[in-house]
Amino acid sequence: MTPPDITTEQGRRRIPWTIIVSVVLGVLAFAFTDAVVIVQTSYADRIVRRGADAPVRPVAIVLGASVKKDGTPSAALEDRILTAAELYKTGKVDALLMTGDDGQFHIDEIKTMVRVAREAGVPDNAIRTDGHGYRTYESCKRAHDVYGVTEAIVVTQRFHLGRALYLCNRLGIDAIGVVADKRTYDLAASFWMRDILSSIKAFSDVNLLPPTPPVAYLD
Repeated sequence: MTPPDITTEQGRRRIPWTIIVSVVLGVLAFAFTDAVVIVQTSYADRIVRRGADAPVRPVAIVLGASVKKDGTPSAALEDRILTAAELYKTGKVDALLMTGDDGQFHIDEIKTMVRVAREAGVPDNAIRTDGHGYRTYESCKRAHDVYGVTEAIVVTQRFHLGRALYLCNRLGIDAIGVVADKRTYDLAASFWMRDILSSIKAFSDVNLLPPTPPVAYLD
């Protein structure tokens, strides 16, 4: 029900609350859309489809993804690791930084990532790990702040690369991205939608309110 017009002491009519809400929602929608576009497109020119076309960098940052209860990597995670292993074996990088959950937040991704990398022919002396990469933000920030990474290739799927590159580059790493899509993934459309929504959080994390890690840790 539309509320009756209310007159102020000066005889002026107040703006109906429905108009105020509509304006606020419109402004928020514009701001959110703008944030998504900035995050997804700012470093799109740094995305490389084939590892062979990537420049040489000291390290590849391999972003974690889900692991099954039996330790089997998800299709997305396996493809990230295999893509990074190819970069190492072709001389594009000297080392891999495996960054993901150490089991404190969800499930131990790092153990699986190291095992798959070894099976793919990457020696232990070329594998570095960060078990506190609970989110993409932490992975990029810690790669720079804790591990001293200033130049890197970021390895993940195309739907994730826009946001990952935005975060890493804004947090101090001169990063380019190599697409790790080796197959068609189930629920690919939902992955894209989730990442678009996550872009709003990424913009806020970098520009407005740096987040607190989801799990407290000591280094």
